[in-house]
Amino acid sequence: MKKALYFFQYLPPWKIDVFNGIAAHYDLTVVFFDIDRNGFTYDREDLLRRLDGVGVEILDGGVKIFGHPFRKGIGRLLGKYRPDVVFVHEFSPVTVELLHRRKNYGYRVYLTTSDNLEMAKESRGLVRMVRNKVFRKVDGAIFYSEAVRAYYKERYPSLRSFVCPNIQKPETLLRYREEFPSVIPDLKERYGIAEDERIILYIGRLVHVKGLDLLLAAFAGANLPGKLVLVGEGECREALENQAEALGIKDRVVFTGFLFGARLYAWYDMADFFILPSRMEPFGAVVNEALVYGCPVVASDRIGALDFLDEENGIVFNPEDPEDFARAIKSASERFHLASGGSRKSLMRLSFEQYLSAYLNIDQ
Repeated sequence: MKKALYFFQYLPPWKIDVFNGIAAHYDLTVVFFDIDRNGFTYDREDLLRRLDGVGVEILDGGVKIFGHPFRKGIGRLLGKYRPDVVFVHEFSPVTVELLHRRKNYGYRVYLTTSDNLEMAKESRGLVRMVRNKVFRKVDGAIFYSEAVRAYYKERYPSLRSFVCPNIQKPETLLRYREEFPSVIPDLKERYGIAEDERIILYIGRLVHVKGLDLLLAAFAGANLPGKLVLVGEGECREALENQAEALGIKDRVVFTGFLFGARLYAWYDMADFFILPSRMEPFGAVVNEALVYGCPVVASDRIGALDFLDEENGIVFNPEDPEDFARAIKSASERFHLASGGSRKSLMRLSFEQYLSAYLNIDQ
């Protein structure tokens, strides 16, 4: 079995299944080099316990310059593990060092990146220069969407490239469903949701880039029935609560705060549709979560997860065009209704295994 190191910044829930899937085919150790990254709050110990057959190393020595980690100890790990393959996420100083050290150890380097199409097209100056250098030196790249893969393939025709987005196995997400019969009635009582009341759902951080101020304005203007439920925490919560009050929709907007486990995922089974109105989103792992639960998605055209959506399972819109935003949520309200009784079937078009094969095929 080939030895592989995967240099990744931190440990998010949506990467667990991918790491475990890679470990079924490689002798894998994941090296986290920015594990305390600001803005991401997870139960790290629980996530580490869910890794199966995956070695773990944490690099935290060194400094950060303009938010970019320069880490000590990379050479030590390369000497310790002697990998055949190195995967590295994004265009960081760690990536540049791994490419520089490759000649001494003989491993192959494969980049993974969460660039969405807008990010790829708009890179300028030093950012574009670093990307150009990396793409010309790596042995291959794995992108989060076909559109981004095609964009870079056109610019680097010899680049070996595949697609594997942020994706979780259905059984990982759906394991919470057995708890829903007891959880859902409690959630409805706690947050004042009537039995057959319609729900528009958002799950994520309450921060400016997510476009929630635009969502509140569109929701108020559309005068849709039911409630808008915002699950999560963030620096903009107070401002959003004040905006909802100013718009006269305070009693129709629910702020649940941070939730996890069955109390988080149950909302996908309760919602008529999920909305992600981000001004910019490298990917959007919640889109995969919603679709696995059979919850249709209304998504900003600025997110990276658009490959998951088609005319049947979603609607795409421009979040900064008020008319287009209004059109999207009104259309979704007419098209997507939660049927009573029974669980909805997955709306994902490709399987976890089909996407994971990128990590296997790229080193063939």
